[in-house]
Amino acid sequence: MYMVRTIVMAFVVLGLTSCGDDENENTAKEAQPETRVVEIWNLKFMPDVITVKPGTVIKWVNKDDFDHDVTSGLSINGPEARNMDETKFPDHKFYSGLFGQGKSFSVTLTKKGEYNYYCNIHPFMVAKIIVK
Repeated sequence: MYMVRTIVMAFVVLGLTSCGDDENENTAKEAQPETRVVEIWNLKFMPDVITVKPGTVIKWVNKDDFDHDVTSGLSINGPEARNMDETKFPDHKFYSGLFGQGKSFSVTLTKKGEYNYYCNIHPFMVAKIIVK
């Protein structure tokens, strides 16, 4: 009788353990934040405007053959830039540093608002993230 009770308890414990593992896996999957990908290709951020919820991970992937960076702030181009001493205005909310083909950079924005960004090396490459 003691042996049967021990075997039954072992099955109950194993059954509860495996149920708990499934629950933990589901909770972990639910806790994963949404990710939006912006490709850097042909000297452009694509898409150049995205709208996301707070807490979304934005991931830039460089598909060009050369280095780029992602710098938050404004870059003024074209006729508006004439006679300006400065045309790039970083706001220091995020900065990737240079990264090459096949590399990526990610940031999570938690505050609602509009986040402009550009590439320092190619300041005509501009884009925006809208968090709402």
